[in-house]
Amino acid sequence: MATFDSQKIDAFLRALHGNPADVMQQVPTKYDAAGNEIAVASPANAEDATTSNWNQGRDQLRSKVIGKEASTRAAYASNDNPRNLVDSFVHETLPAIEAAGLKAARLETHPWSGDYWATSSGGLANRYAGCMPGGWKEGFDYIRNHPSKVILKSGSEVWVNELSPAEKYDALVGDANETLTRASWLDGKAYFDKRGEVPGWFGICHGWSPASFMLPRPLKSVKVLTPDNITLTFFPCEIKALGSLLWAKSNPKTRFIGGRCNTEKPEFDPATGRVVTLMNPFVAADYPTDQPPDPTQPAPGTVDVSLGTETWDETTGAPGAREGGRPTAADCADSNPGSWHLAVVNQIGVSKRSMVLDASFDYQVWNQPLLGYKYTYFNPQTFKQSDVLAEATVSRAAFSSDIFKKYRSPKAATFVGIVMRVTYMGENGNEQVHEDSSTNDAVIDVDYYYDLELDASGKIIGGEWYTNSHPDFLWTPPKGSRAVSRYENLATGAWQTGKAIPASWRAAAAKASADMTPLAAIVEQLFKLSQ
Repeated sequence: MATFDSQKIDAFLRALHGNPADVMQQVPTKYDAAGNEIAVASPANAEDATTSNWNQGRDQLRSKVIGKEASTRAAYASNDNPRNLVDSFVHETLPAIEAAGLKAARLETHPWSGDYWATSSGGLANRYAGCMPGGWKEGFDYIRNHPSKVILKSGSEVWVNELSPAEKYDALVGDANETLTRASWLDGKAYFDKRGEVPGWFGICHGWSPASFMLPRPLKSVKVLTPDNITLTFFPCEIKALGSLLWAKSNPKTRFIGGRCNTEKPEFDPATGRVVTLMNPFVAADYPTDQPPDPTQPAPGTVDVSLGTETWDETTGAPGAREGGRPTAADCADSNPGSWHLAVVNQIGVSKRSMVLDASFDYQVWNQPLLGYKYTYFNPQTFKQSDVLAEATVSRAAFSSDIFKKYRSPKAATFVGIVMRVTYMGENGNEQVHEDSSTNDAVIDVDYYYDLELDASGKIIGGEWYTNSHPDFLWTPPKGSRAVSRYENLATGAWQTGKAIPASWRAAAAKASADMTPLAAIVEQLFKLSQ
């Protein structure tokens, strides 16, 4: 991970204060492992990220993540307490984090890079290793004209290897109806029939991201037998695909913090470029560890928030007038920098387990598993970068150049600037290779600028982002949890090595495939065999 450039930090901060409305709209630059600027390949573009379809797709994914389907596009209930997310919450002050040596941390075991298996290419029904044409309609017609049943009976190992992961799975479980393959194609059919195309960014990144650290890396390809004694080879990328689909479709339990902007064109403060919105409440003292707030309900009365003091109508629970800024609806409720900082440090640094970054303001980043972080300080008044906390701390009285002054918490006593370099896993596509390791991963760095608000005791109670493109939703499955289909209990007996899958497993798999979900027992066995 490259070191920080103090001149670059100074230049960014001076540009922000010189023209905040423009600088706040910048998309953070991405870097490779060597520190070189890279253009992250993205199936989406800036225009996509401003459309209703983009926002609706994002909302649907987040509804799945939090375990409930949203019937409207109302903002999620306030939930920005990092204790609700991390495995072990230990540190809540910057000196304590420093004393623990956690200004930087990196997971020893990489989450593995994978693919989001675009719906526009048939999802897991995509014959990625063959000559299937691009486009949903073209691919669908090609598959119908080159049926997998004929290929399986051909006896050609080359042809069989070119089948899609879904086709191989259907053959493995002896599903003559090819239920999973059909479900994969039908996933995009309704959209194609209505609009004539399927957006390239539809896929299962929300399945790959948790699977990448909840399931072990497939180290090698696996050979298994179908009920017809046909040998199938599942390559590491195909095993990853089945694991990703399982985590995407089985609605596993998750923990999350943050929200999302629920309008295509959020209002920006013309003076600062900041989204005019209420941030989620985050005051550490308000959330005792043993009694977290109810994430489904706003608290009545007065709640201290990073934007000022928000009053709630005790009858309706709706937001009312706000001191320290004009009244506004909670159009865009995202993660506060204070909760972000504490979540990253306590999950990656203390708990030593990944979580998923969702930064949908930044169209080049959606759901990505985190690998590590490193941060330095800067003084938000003088712009000077420093690794010494005291040199980067400014009191409220001395912070005369604060462009976000009207949004501050009344409890904020001092402020500290942060540049955090976040390292996350990128997608690396699919290739039929027999072995996989971390050397094949796509590792991406991005710098996020923000400041932290500290109360009189030094606790982190909030802060302000210095770009609108920032992490706004963090989530993770609880440690040790599994993603399972509804039919796991029907798969009785054991799948013996070198034998076809037992009949009860096959019957259970066919039922699960109707939900577009592979059977967890089969997927987990493939991962085990690949070790």
